[in-house]
Amino acid sequence: MRAHFNLMIAIGGCFAPFASTAIAFEGRIHAVMIQGSETNALLYTVGTNSLRVEMTATNWPNPVDILDRNSGLLTLLFPHNRSFVRLKPAAEPMSAPVTPQAGTPAPLAPPPMPMPPGGLPPGVGLQSPTGPGAPGMPSMPTMPMPMMARENLELQATGQKTNILGFACAQYELKQRGEILEVWATDQLLPYQPYLQNQPHRFGPQRIEEQWPGMLTSRKLFPLLATLRYDNGAERFRFEIQSFTSQKLTDEEAKLFQPPAGYFEIQPLPF
Repeated sequence: MRAHFNLMIAIGGCFAPFASTAIAFEGRIHAVMIQGSETNALLYTVGTNSLRVEMTATNWPNPVDILDRNSGLLTLLFPHNRSFVRLKPAAEPMSAPVTPQAGTPAPLAPPPMPMPPGGLPPGVGLQSPTGPGAPGMPSMPTMPMPMMARENLELQATGQKTNILGFACAQYELKQRGEILEVWATDQLLPYQPYLQNQPHRFGPQRIEEQWPGMLTSRKLFPLLATLRYDNGAERFRFEIQSFTSQKLTDEEAKLFQPPAGYFEIQPLPF
């Protein structure tokens, strides 16, 4: 009995470290994404080192996302023209603006672009009147465009915890301009990868639903439920996991993580 008791303690000690770390999940995850009046079902196929995300509807040739989980390389497959594009991961996420220290001189604004001789070409910018008797218009200096400040958003843990579909989840919130994002996420699965229908834009303002996925990915969290609603309670976005199927993928299924034969590669858009 004593030997049996010691064996049970040893086995328990071996499994204890896995209680608070991500599990090596392999299989399929079914999710639904609702935005306004549009509802789309998503299928996550999770391999050891790869991830495939796709819409299950067959009424439209939606692209398929394939992620190399080790390198971060994302491949978008386009079935409608049998092509694919490879997107390298961003070097680093955009950081918050740096506040200059006291005594540090502010950076100088770039000098204005000189006006070309004879004014601007026809149809470009403000034109000077021409023709007999037209009064001369003094040239005006080019003013530098003001820089738009990027708002620093961050998911805040609320301290609330629950269990969803067998996974321990913590609640996170983000509030911005009359909208509230609420996310229940777990660290017991893979880092989140949102479904992309197009190549992401690297410049310009982003909506709140375009920013929170990266916040979860950086924390290695996976959402089981995410809702975005207005202050009045009206919901305009929802991402929800419907079911998990844990299974070892076959060699044939492993081919899902590569572009099919006959597909040709295209170059990423320059933005």
